Amino acid sequence: METKGFTDQVDNYIHHLRRAIYQPVVERDVGHAPIDRRKASLLLLPLLNGEQWTDEMQTAALAIGAIHTAFDVHDQIDIVDASSKEQQLMVLAGDHFSGIHYKLLASIPNFHLIRSLSSAIGRVNECKTTLLQAPPTTVEERLQLIAEVESACIVKFFESFGFSRYVHIVETVFPFVWLLDSRRHDLNRMKFPHLVPSTHETQDWIDQLQQQLNDRLENSFYLHTEVIAELQKMTNQ
Repeated sequence: METKGFTDQVDNYIHHLRRAIYQPVVERDVGHAPIDRRKASLLLLPLLNGEQWTDEMQTAALAIGAIHTAFDVHDQIDIVDASSKEQQLMVLAGDHFSGIHYKLLASIPNFHLIRSLSSAIGRVNECKTTLLQAPPTTVEERLQLIAEVESACIVKFFESFGFSRYVHIVETVFPFVWLLDSRRHDLNRMKFPHLVPSTHETQDWIDQLQQQLNDRLENSFYLHTEVIAELQKMTNQ
């Protein structure tokens, strides 16, 4: 797939996701919902690599996009003081997107996937609580929990539809790009800024994850050259 085709596929998915989660009052009160394009691209990895993609898979992918949007909105809520009108609207918006997730899943229905995603959502919330309240002492353990927060729903999606061979890629990319983001952006604009390691440790882990990703891409003979190029671009230092 050429880069333009890759971009068009992701754009099309985001367009359909925005339509699925759209609610005029929510849009008026909290504005455009944040949709993580990078996360969408990783969710669509099998499609972008030319795998058969059914209507059921598309609906399930939209459901996962909705819950990711709910997570991202809820992550913006001040856990110390969520009493302001703006904060309360964010809570309601996140709950709306979560409701869309369940509505889309109910339309399939794939009971194995529903159970798997329910388990994944519980695990995401558990990992977030640990990272916020009692984070592990080692960078390795922290990165593992961050990988789970970001990839858990995608992993269950892959496993449910026979795409397990893509799991090791997303589980490497997510902690890798979190570390890269810590060098590129204001820490207050990223998730878990209090967990960013020292500059030296960050570079050491970036180097390790870069090598790990390179090895995995080299051994993933099923990946199209264009998809490998996009993954490399996503993780470009």
